[in-house]
Amino acid sequence: MRQRSRIPRRSEIRAIAGRILADHSDPVVRIRLLRGVLGVRAGNSELVRARRRLTDNPWVAGLLEEQRGDGGWGRLHSRDSRIPCRISTTEFGVERALALGLGPRHPALCRAARHLHQLLAGAIPVSDPPEVNDRWPTGVRLFAASTLALVRPSAPALRPVRRLWLRILRHTFASGDYDASAENSIHRQLTGASAQGSYLTLDGKYQLRLLTARAADIAAPLQRAWLDWLMARPAGIGYLSVPLGGTREPTTPGSWDRWLASIELLIGLPAARERLRSVIAWLWDTRDGDGFYDLGPRPAGSVALPLSASWRRAGQRRVDWTVRVLCLLARFRQPHGTG
Repeated sequence: MRQRSRIPRRSEIRAIAGRILADHSDPVVRIRLLRGVLGVRAGNSELVRARRRLTDNPWVAGLLEEQRGDGGWGRLHSRDSRIPCRISTTEFGVERALALGLGPRHPALCRAARHLHQLLAGAIPVSDPPEVNDRWPTGVRLFAASTLALVRPSAPALRPVRRLWLRILRHTFASGDYDASAENSIHRQLTGASAQGSYLTLDGKYQLRLLTARAADIAAPLQRAWLDWLMARPAGIGYLSVPLGGTREPTTPGSWDRWLASIELLIGLPAARERLRSVIAWLWDTRDGDGFYDLGPRPAGSVALPLSASWRRAGQRRVDWTVRVLCLLARFRQPHGTG
């Protein structure tokens, strides 16, 4: 009988990855496992071979084809429905590139990083239609900075944006608990925006992505207060909208996709190590008898899936879901999450 409710050992995670690598040749799958689970070095011969074959994968080829000459993928944050495309925004393009195994130093992501630097510096305009409210100037800088943080977490252009959001976070949780009135007042003071009930509140995925890129700047008690509030919210993390606490489990491919994305974000906080132990143990227990995961058809709008060239081939869907979960489990086991 399988032991229940425990954190998987690194050797168990790597063993499943090894079985996939022995049977599946898709370069994206191989790169994600070699780098994200086995932790091989950049010069590893298997990794080098897989990188050379990346454009054999049609998702990668399509992503590179749609990148614009300025390094972006059209608008930053809001899709232009008039233009047919697979990569709807620059934000989506950067996330999708990383999911497909393009490292932060890949030429496409270097071009995207330069584009985002220019947006933050005001050297080029944001092509998204501006919202007619007092939140947009702060919001658009947050969207650009949090996307840049995915590939250049130490970029100098991020410092003023990160300082702003650290001040907002510290003030909002100064009492030890989330205080909506304190959050709104600090926004009025620092940004001039009415934040309450909007994407500027601290439940958002963008604030998490920006600040967890340098999580050491957040004191441990503040991390725990922020984390506990997020885990208790009925709607979970903003833009992902799945509950993270209690007994409500994902039931559809879309809710699984957004639930996994939420846990991937929270793991960026060192304080999440203990808070998420039971969640990780439960996730480990949900694998099938072969140690794999099949969480259903392709989630609509997913940035993380598919990885393999096609889910029409038997087992590829199962492999892709399993790769995603294994990378999450491996991240939990890495510093700051060793154990």
